[in-house]
Amino acid sequence: KVLSRQHAEIWEDNGKIYIKDVKSSNGTFINGERLSPEGVESEPFELKNDDIVEFGIDIIGEDYKTTVHHKVAARVMCVFTDEDAHLAARVE
Repeated sequence: KVLSRQHAEIWEDNGKIYIKDVKSSNGTFINGERLSPEGVESEPFELKNDDIVEFGIDIIGEDYKTTVHHKVAARVMCVFTDEDAHLAARVE
């Protein structure tokens, strides 16, 4: 209900990480901004460290209070080197 079967794509190109929404129903959000309208493929968006990526939206129950399905959210950490990996392992 929250995620589409094919929701988003993430890839690396020339040392940069990109994401795009691939026509999902409930959207892909970066730092609270939706990448494209429902059912529309977005332009590629460059991800940076500490960006917040959200896939989908919280689905609220019929009581208009209870969250019955939660969005998926994560903070971005781009890892290209051993040093990046070491730093990422130390971040909580």
